[in-house]
Amino acid sequence: MFGGTFSRCVHVQRYQIRALKTLLPALTLVFVLSAAGWGQQSTSVQDLQVEIARLRERVAELESLKAQLGKLEQQLQELQKTQKAQAPTVTTANKEAKVAIDGRTFAGIFGSQKDGSFANRSLDIPDSKIRFTFSPLPYVTVVNRFSTNRAATGGFDYFYMDLKDWAGAWRGHTLRIGKHKLDIGQETWTDNPVESIVITNAVSHISGYDEGLNLRGPLSTGAHPWTYSIELVNGNQGFVAAPAELTWGAKVGGLVTDKLYLSLSYLRTGNLVKRDGTLDKPDFNIAEVFDPPAGATGWRRSLWEIDLRYGYGKEGIKSITGSEADEPWQLALAYGRFNDDAEGASDRKGSYGFIEALFNLTPKAYLGLRFSQIQLDDGATAKLGGSPVAVNKYRRYSFGLGYRLSRLTHLKTEYTVNDTSGGATDPDLNQFAVGVATKF
Repeated sequence: MFGGTFSRCVHVQRYQIRALKTLLPALTLVFVLSAAGWGQQSTSVQDLQVEIARLRERVAELESLKAQLGKLEQQLQELQKTQKAQAPTVTTANKEAKVAIDGRTFAGIFGSQKDGSFANRSLDIPDSKIRFTFSPLPYVTVVNRFSTNRAATGGFDYFYMDLKDWAGAWRGHTLRIGKHKLDIGQETWTDNPVESIVITNAVSHISGYDEGLNLRGPLSTGAHPWTYSIELVNGNQGFVAAPAELTWGAKVGGLVTDKLYLSLSYLRTGNLVKRDGTLDKPDFNIAEVFDPPAGATGWRRSLWEIDLRYGYGKEGIKSITGSEADEPWQLALAYGRFNDDAEGASDRKGSYGFIEALFNLTPKAYLGLRFSQIQLDDGATAKLGGSPVAVNKYRRYSFGLGYRLSRLTHLKTEYTVNDTSGGATDPDLNQFAVGVATKF
């Protein structure tokens, strides 16, 4: 869009200069002929004075046009320099293809109580991504994202191809093929310290990447559009032999009012047993728990979630970094239940949820708050949320302040109260963090 506007601006400037260069000789010729004609006539003093005044006005007009011509030529030179500076420096080997690069990074200082991850305080880079997007055709996009969290070469966390509009066969609908982020719930799309309203995630942290297919598209159009998303994926961790049954999931969501978004999600894995009979782990995360229930000889994971969001846009997703303070406040609620269905052992069931709010105190400063919780049924315990001991319930209270240094760079700080119960001990896990979040 910017390139088109810029080109039109340069075209207009060139047109104006050509017009002035054509007009100046004509006005000069008129001036000379008029002076010659008057020199051959006998006129009165009054007539001569009138004609002299008229010619002086024309001379002034010529000087004004010369000055305007000089300004326009200078503006054209400046625009051409800017256009050259703005020319893309990243190109593809095939001229028909397009390429784009973007990313995000958060770097900061973290500290926690004695049982937390940063008992001695530490400088950390918990989130750093670089994404490459290639478009060899208008309806084909290939995306891969390189993860450099903590300055380590973690490899690509997703790599997929989007077939938009099904190559023209189904307008508005997209088929995604490859390893991608599972579209279950809403927090998963901003579950990082750069895009979230606070630095930490909800303690449940519903998220995952898996290999397979995703189909998405519109269910309705108009002022309050609704969309669907269907997952059919491998289900187990890594590129290994798939379990006997594939994982599938579905999500529908849309605007209930102009600013209120509602979504419903469901996911169910196949039997997480490898072909050699050993138990496997799911790619889908619930509170950092991936291990099967104790004593299980086979198991499946399922969950459902409902999300309600106000002020998060027509898709219920809004990254705090990269967006404007266009709403005085935002509010999000989520509630869900999960079941780790075990064979040969007791099931592990539970519920989770969170409520978060963002208040734009000024166009630059904002306050982010979140309360999240996860609890297992029947007194069961697990190392929820990365707790060093198995607990039954985990609550997290996150208090954050942010300041927009620019639209794409924010200064963020947070204090988190982590409270557990039902375990052998109550670990001390409270944490603070301050750092810089940026997108590029």
